Amino acid sequence: MPNNQKITALYCRLSHEDMLQGESNSIINQKDILTKFAVEHGFLNHQFYIDDGYTGSDFNRPAFKRMLEDVEDDKVSTIIVKDLSRFGRNHLHVGLYTEEYFPQRGVRFIAINDNVDTADVNSLGMDIATFCNIFNEMHVKDTSKKIKASNKIKSDRGQRVASRPPYGYRKSEHDKNILLPDEETAPVVRKIFHLCAEGYGPSQIAKQLEDEKIITPAMYEYTHSGTILSNFDVSRPYAWNPTTIALILEDVSYLGHTCNFRYGRPSYKDHRKLKRPESEHKLIENTQEPIIDQNTWDIVQRIRKSKRRRTNFGEKSIFAGILFCADCKSKLYFHRHRNNKPENWKFVCANYRKNTSSTCTTHSIKESHLKRLVLHEIQAITQSAREHPEQFADFIGRRVNAELNKTIAESSRQLTKYKKRMTELIVIFKKLYEDHVLGTIDDDQFQMLSQGYATEQSELKEQIGSLNETISQAKSKTADTARFISLAKKYTTLTELTQEVLHTFVSRIEVHERTIDSFGKEHQDIDIYYTHIGAVK
Repeated sequence: MPNNQKITALYCRLSHEDMLQGESNSIINQKDILTKFAVEHGFLNHQFYIDDGYTGSDFNRPAFKRMLEDVEDDKVSTIIVKDLSRFGRNHLHVGLYTEEYFPQRGVRFIAINDNVDTADVNSLGMDIATFCNIFNEMHVKDTSKKIKASNKIKSDRGQRVASRPPYGYRKSEHDKNILLPDEETAPVVRKIFHLCAEGYGPSQIAKQLEDEKIITPAMYEYTHSGTILSNFDVSRPYAWNPTTIALILEDVSYLGHTCNFRYGRPSYKDHRKLKRPESEHKLIENTQEPIIDQNTWDIVQRIRKSKRRRTNFGEKSIFAGILFCADCKSKLYFHRHRNNKPENWKFVCANYRKNTSSTCTTHSIKESHLKRLVLHEIQAITQSAREHPEQFADFIGRRVNAELNKTIAESSRQLTKYKKRMTELIVIFKKLYEDHVLGTIDDDQFQMLSQGYATEQSELKEQIGSLNETISQAKSKTADTARFISLAKKYTTLTELTQEVLHTFVSRIEVHERTIDSFGKEHQDIDIYYTHIGAVK
């Protein structure tokens, strides 16, 4: 393309941080300066490329990318910016573009306020451009530190750090630090949680929302604020991502809490969003009106924790993830044949199924029988909790304390045993080392013996840590009988064992093997561990 027909690219950029600095760097101000310069110096056919609200620390900007495409297509003769900081604040990348990339493609680059013009490589502006770029990057680094310090102060005050409210909430018109349920999106959040409580997985929920033509969070943000979120596709407004559903189901914001510092970036140059370890999270409770009640949240978290696998025929059991063998503690496998009727579907011990010659046995139980049995037990215990709350609370309290004391005593005895062995190993290691130095044992013997003892020592350390954790949990654990009674009063008519009812009242079920009494009659016991109160026998 002839030079007189090529574009003079006038590039403008403004980040969110730059907006706080006043009018001097505003897009309007940049456009005025660039237009005046282009006209006064005879640059024709000028065209604006504007990135409003984009950081200068990287070059992942839509207008900048479009400008580079035009450069590659040989449509651009000159690029003009107000100063080098508007072009970018990463000194290595800015230098690569201005000193190599543009000159190699015959593109002239001008930064007005910094007196940089690649047409005059010997000018003072070109000589000091590298230092300008370094100072511009230092500004980004300094700003990053200030933002982090400011966020910590906000968090310590009990305020939310994130600038955008979670889907389902909106900022108060009177105080931007206060979140209120959004009348349009809060019902969608409730729907997502209730579908999960009914047994739907993230993929199924995403498909249902898409079928119901409910727009995605990204589309909702775009239609209300014009903000384009990452990976947003305007042509697919109802294409919900299962990952988005999963993130919503794990967000404590919907309980009315704020969790700061869940995500972070490796550095001011690396903008990848990475999940931080839980130890770095800052939870602030009761900061806004909850969208989801505690019971629904607990049900969903138990379901999400025990992710359920479909059978080869596409079915899932409501018991999947909470049903275990009472002897080997393996999960029970949901088993059915193609021609089996639903009333004959059954569970078997996964350990036995993998290896029939194992020490464990089938522990087989029909799903239909288990449903009837568990429903009957839930009906009985919730009725007792509703009708005799004081006696129920007293009974549960005494039983839980007795079981916890038993757990603490057994774990303490085992802990004493392991610690004694650790002390013995220290003595053995010392004696072994002395024998090796004195030549009583050779190198091979020393290596073999020390390796065996080191392995044992490592295993003991793990076991001691696990026992300490068990004892600590047992000492801090108490039965939340009041919570269980409250739930019992909520579910007054239980006629069917649904996914929601099961996970509201039951956290674990253990199935024993069948036994036959002296009269030839079969018996099979199951242990039900109820939420908030444990097993009741």
